[in-house]
Amino acid sequence: MLVKADRFSMLNGLEIRSPFLDYRIVNYALNLDKKEKINRNSQKIILRKKFEHLLPKEVFTRKKKGFELPLWKWLNTELRSEIENKWLSKAFVNAQGIFNYNEVERLKAKLFSKDPGDSAARVWALIVFQNWFIQNKKYIA
Repeated sequence: MLVKADRFSMLNGLEIRSPFLDYRIVNYALNLDKKEKINRNSQKIILRKKFEHLLPKEVFTRKKKGFELPLWKWLNTELRSEIENKWLSKAFVNAQGIFNYNEVERLKAKLFSKDPGDSAARVWALIVFQNWFIQNKKYIA
């Protein structure tokens, strides 16, 4: 986690702090009894107890949720015309000569369908590769 936080903050010219790594908090947590830290039914017990009177109940009862990029939304709205007219266009894919255009077209159709499945992540990976390839083409033998 620290590596990611450090990397992202440096990329954006930000200085961030990790307050839970303050030595006083670490010492406090290390001296707690196991029962005070671990519970099968709940995570972050100490924080929940400390802030339950300040936050709405639904904050404490909702399931844990990871951070996800809204790829499908981006690819279907702001980036859609760029995908169709550039990155996954027949002219671009065929000129590049790496991918089978029929497969790219199938993937694109799935992305824009009512049941996109994991196509957003796959299209995103393809676009990232396309961009990398353009920038590094001169170095490839």
